[in-house]
Amino acid sequence: MSYDHNFIMFEKDEQALRELAAACKDAKEKVRYLALHAISKGYVASTVSEIFCVDESTIYRWIERWKKERVVQDKPKSGRPPILSGKGKEVIKSLLEENNPKKHGINASFWDTKELQMYFRKQDKDISRETLRKYLKLIDARYVKAVIVFPEADIEKQRAFAKKFFEENKIGSAIILFQDEMSAWCSARKGYGWTLKKRLEVKAPQRNRQRLNCFGAVCPNNGDIIQMTSKESKTPAFIRFLNKIAKKYHNKNVKLYLDNLPVHKARKVNEFICRHPNIQLEFMPPYSPDLNPQEQWWNYERRKLLNNRNFSSTNQLASSMSRFAKQTSSEQIMSICSLEALERLR
Repeated sequence: MSYDHNFIMFEKDEQALRELAAACKDAKEKVRYLALHAISKGYVASTVSEIFCVDESTIYRWIERWKKERVVQDKPKSGRPPILSGKGKEVIKSLLEENNPKKHGINASFWDTKELQMYFRKQDKDISRETLRKYLKLIDARYVKAVIVFPEADIEKQRAFAKKFFEENKIGSAIILFQDEMSAWCSARKGYGWTLKKRLEVKAPQRNRQRLNCFGAVCPNNGDIIQMTSKESKTPAFIRFLNKIAKKYHNKNVKLYLDNLPVHKARKVNEFICRHPNIQLEFMPPYSPDLNPQEQWWNYERRKLLNNRNFSSTNQLASSMSRFAKQTSSEQIMSICSLEALERLR
């Protein structure tokens, strides 16, 4: 090994450079620390320059700067100032915390890079969406799927409903069911999935756009689930579903919680309830789907069964939904369809 005695450093520098190289996260700076460490071990500059693929003159500059300033970082460069200033960054943070684009004349419910770009253009500042995206990541902002919130919902009515629900429903007093409807299509809905490609494509033939109306009721206390499909969603179909519940629980008292659809309050429905006094209908507060455990089941069924999947007919769709419910254990259903949202309002 050749030594360049002109640049052998003090023994203490060898240990310091070793530690700085190990702790450094910047790739360029790490190379400089390693090169200087090699010099401190006695290697000549020409050999170090070959090892690290830089000019020998560059090695000398690093050595001189280390001897004078004991740093290897690049000096600040002059040039055009960053487009997004510190003040602009604070503005973005406050906009996200406020979350009200309409206040600033932008017709959107939340901020995306497109809306943020529009906001700054109104201030005569043209900032690219990529620059905005990079800053959003720096402040730990998350890009997540939005959830629907109903501003018409009355939180006091929801609290009163939750309090009454837990006061009236003691364990074993009655079968508690939560009911809801949804539409299901034979053509695939887009969902999440893994791919090695840039895009995840779902083939959804539009010639098979047949639809089913689905009625469902779940018992969050024992995992019972009752489902029925129909090509119509009118009163006769709902009464058929009620009859299915009546047959399953013919000798038990049932409390059926449901929303305020006109169909649920139709005259024929009231007549059916009069003939089946063991079934009691209880109506939930308006605009409160998040309090209904049956909604949680529909979301789970969409995600696990309906998304990304085509069905050849409504019969295949109906049988697949029925089989999916039967194959899901009671324990799993109770886990999915919890009363957690109501518990939070107690």
